[in-house]
Amino acid sequence: MELEFGTLKHNEIKEAVELAARAFEDYEYVKTFFPDIEERRRMLRSVIYRMGLTNFKRSHFLCARSEGKLVATAMINDPQYKKPSPFQYILHGWLMVYRKVNMRRLNDWIAMDVKAQKPCHDYQKTGPDIWYGSSLAVDPSIQGIGVGTRFHVFIENYIREHGGKQYVFFTNSKKNRALYTYYGYKVFDECEIEHDGKKIGSWSMKKNLY
Repeated sequence: MELEFGTLKHNEIKEAVELAARAFEDYEYVKTFFPDIEERRRMLRSVIYRMGLTNFKRSHFLCARSEGKLVATAMINDPQYKKPSPFQYILHGWLMVYRKVNMRRLNDWIAMDVKAQKPCHDYQKTGPDIWYGSSLAVDPSIQGIGVGTRFHVFIENYIREHGGKQYVFFTNSKKNRALYTYYGYKVFDECEIEHDGKKIGSWSMKKNLY
């Protein structure tokens, strides 16, 4: 498959949202909190869309295209990234998310997500050249043929070209943890997240890019 790598265009946000929602809908990271598939899909589309709108000029949105169609997307934050204020999220329609899904489940999921991100954000503070991967999605219809691997190489090179020396992110997938370990990443923090009697692992990973 021929791939074109680059940055996401503003008019591609909705296409990117649909791709990411498809990619994440079967993750335990989401299913544990939203067992109903229809509510889960509504949550993913709404959250990813509002996150994208709020952070579009703050984060680096990268993508891979095949024949003009998005097949992979990623949102990564450089060391100068400033988290939007609650007011900025509200301006971009965040309150609409609460009209799509159960408020308690959404708040529980957000609290879990903040906890899972914390080791990476704390680690970022230890050096000036550490980038954070907020999300990465590959279209499920083409997973397993090397698109994710090639996209990941592009992301690493992009970070190097912009002065980054380390890349960190977390995963709740044992399969992805094994894959990233194969790519040369190391686990620097791990924890267990429990919700309604179910437990999932969370692994923070890092790699030197120099």
